[in-house]
Amino acid sequence: IPASGILGYGLHRGRTGAKRLPSQNMSFLKRAFNVVKESYLKRLRMDLNKYGLRYDDLLIETDPDVVTAISRLSPRERALRTMRLKRALDCELKHSYVPEQYWDKQGPHRYLTPMIEQARKERLEKDYL
Repeated sequence: IPASGILGYGLHRGRTGAKRLPSQNMSFLKRAFNVVKESYLKRLRMDLNKYGLRYDDLLIETDPDVVTAISRLSPRERALRTMRLKRALDCELKHSYVPEQYWDKQGPHRYLTPMIEQARKERLEKDYL
């Protein structure tokens, strides 16, 4: 294989001798990654909507930051979260989906993430002191 690699897209060596990709290839990889990421997120949202779930409903409650964030939710939001989880389990057991007319009425998929980040910051600050 020539030093330039197959089809001219070879690895180049910097001053340290370490192999690195040219910047053109990196920007191409970033664009390709973003396309794949957006496609994956679109598919994930669609699959969650089928069961009437939001992304943050799937977070595991064994993490202390998640438990803290859930405890900070309003009683109404906690009840809605529990109802969504029960509905998803019911749909799974019945091998059915939530009707499509309700898919867009779920609201933001990341409703709990800011609270988790805040709880994590507080816990780390408490541990630091």
